[in-house]
Amino acid sequence: MKKLSVLILSLLAITLFTSCSDNDEPVNKQTVSSTINSRAISGEDVIFSQGTAKVEINFTDMTIQFAYDYKGIDEMTHTLTTPVMKLTMKSGSIYSFKSSDAKGPQGNIDLATGMMSFSFTLDGDANVYSTTHLLYAYTNTKITNPDNGFTYDHNQSAYLFALDASGESCVMKISNFSPNTAGAVEAAEIQYNGLNVTPTTQGYIITAPEVSPVGYTGFYIITDLNVILDSQCNTIGGTFKCNDLEFNITGNMF
Repeated sequence: MKKLSVLILSLLAITLFTSCSDNDEPVNKQTVSSTINSRAISGEDVIFSQGTAKVEINFTDMTIQFAYDYKGIDEMTHTLTTPVMKLTMKSGSIYSFKSSDAKGPQGNIDLATGMMSFSFTLDGDANVYSTTHLLYAYTNTKITNPDNGFTYDHNQSAYLFALDASGESCVMKISNFSPNTAGAVEAAEIQYNGLNVTPTTQGYIITAPEVSPVGYTGFYIITDLNVILDSQCNTIGGTFKCNDLEFNITGNMF
């Protein structure tokens, strides 16, 4: 997995601690306080909400449990408190979890980045899909020079989208930004504020006609940004232009 910047990882707000069990054997636990973005979906109706979850991971028993508030399709605030769920390794640092209740939460967590995604079923035909701030560490970026057709592919960049409380705007951070066809990283991290967000039944659409990065006056201006987070945010596909080059992003959340 590509190296993520300290600033991106700091958004995960991870606190580690060690407690003891009744027989005084160490129990390694991790408490994570994370922003959770949710979409309650029924048919074509989408209700967005944002809250904070306290997640406890027990590394001795390899279990996870969390609680957070969300808005249902009725636009009322509800609280989800999960049972203790077993973590099952899928690959590398990525684990799945699933409630014994068929309508209960099930999802994935990346223990290397803190990225978590899960869903559960409400009464009727409604479902809730929730994630932490949207971090895509497993991506490919294809850069094309339209003047000569030369292209360069790399997988060193990670993309994070931190949504605001309304679900209408977000910050985009790019780790290991390489705005050239030589593969040279020109910024360990670069940030763009005020991107437009549209929640959908499958994820989010993120757009910006033109946006300048924080701290780089006159440099690295992005235009024609169009990013689609699809398949309940599990995939990313997007395009933008920068430095007279065309960028195409593809990849997965996990």
